[in-house]
Amino acid sequence: MRRINIVIDPELDDHLEREAAARGTSKSALVRECVDRGLPAEPFDNGLWRLGRELAPLFADLEPGDIDTELYGPLGEDA
Repeated sequence: MRRINIVIDPELDDHLEREAAARGTSKSALVRECVDRGLPAEPFDNGLWRLGRELAPLFADLEPGDIDTELYGPLGEDA
C-alpha cells in the first residue's frame, strides 16, 4: 500500500473514528472502502482528450513559432 496524507474537517474525522470503532476496523480501512465505493469504475471523461486527438492532425504541419513574437509581434528597430 501507499501512504498518503489528506486534510479533513475535525467533525468528519470524529465521524470516521466512531464509524470505524462501530465496525471494528481502522479509519484507514474505512476511508479505503468509502473511496473505492465512491469512485466510478471508469475514469471521468469530459471529452477533451478525444477532442484533442481529433484536432491534432489539423495542426500537424504547422511549425512552432516564437512565443514572444506570437504574443507581442516582431521587435522594433530600436529594441
